Amino acid sequence: MGFGNVGAVFAFEWRRALTPGRIAWWLVLAAFPVFLVTVVRINADFRAPQNPEEADLVRAGWAWFLFVLIPMLVTMLGTLLWTAPAVSAELERKSWVYIAIRPDGRTAMLLGKYLAAVIWVLLAALTGLLISVMIAGAQDTMQILMTLIGITLFAVPSYAAAYLLIGVLFPQRAMVLAVAYSLMFEVLISFIPAMVNQLTVSWRLRSLLCYWCDIEMPPSVDFATPPAWLHVLLLIIYPLALLAASVYLIRRREFSSAAESET
Repeated sequence: MGFGNVGAVFAFEWRRALTPGRIAWWLVLAAFPVFLVTVVRINADFRAPQNPEEADLVRAGWAWFLFVLIPMLVTMLGTLLWTAPAVSAELERKSWVYIAIRPDGRTAMLLGKYLAAVIWVLLAALTGLLISVMIAGAQDTMQILMTLIGITLFAVPSYAAAYLLIGVLFPQRAMVLAVAYSLMFEVLISFIPAMVNQLTVSWRLRSLLCYWCDIEMPPSVDFATPPAWLHVLLLIIYPLALLAASVYLIRRREFSSAAESET
């Protein structure tokens, strides 16, 4: 497979991302956490902490709030909307047949769209994160900022790869199943204090937040928590494994261009 084909798809998708509609959606994603943090700052009574324990509690509260807003909500929503319909969009546009007959066309389409989605969402998430942290003005701002940047860099490729695989497996129902996966697996199951939550990305991201920000781990994280380096290693392997599975499947499956048909 030539990397030039992947680059061509990436460049095409990036030009599409610069349309007014996509730019407006990018601004909404970046501004969403900024708006909520601003509302909290304006309406909450932030008096100076009276003791170190209270200061640590306020700091941890901001870290968790920013974590939920950006590495969770913004990254999951952005990657879901970009990568889940990657295959179904080509089927609906009747362009799948032209992609399929080109050498490595399917693989190039998949990887090019994935790279465009990852960069597009990362830019929105990191922009919103930087502004939100400055507005929050929490204690140890730099530690919280660097921690959340690192977590976001792991979150975006992982969620994008997961939604992409769902889109390859179930192109006609990708959005519905991606939302169901997010709510049931990454939200509900990830909070179950048992071995099953270790299969989720969000559990590992929460563990890294606790490690890197020196926050006390809640029960859903503390159960048999492995060291931070193992979380990092698995979060690197996870998107690569899902991408490999997506490429394998898309090169061997036959897709119908009829919008109403099922693969």
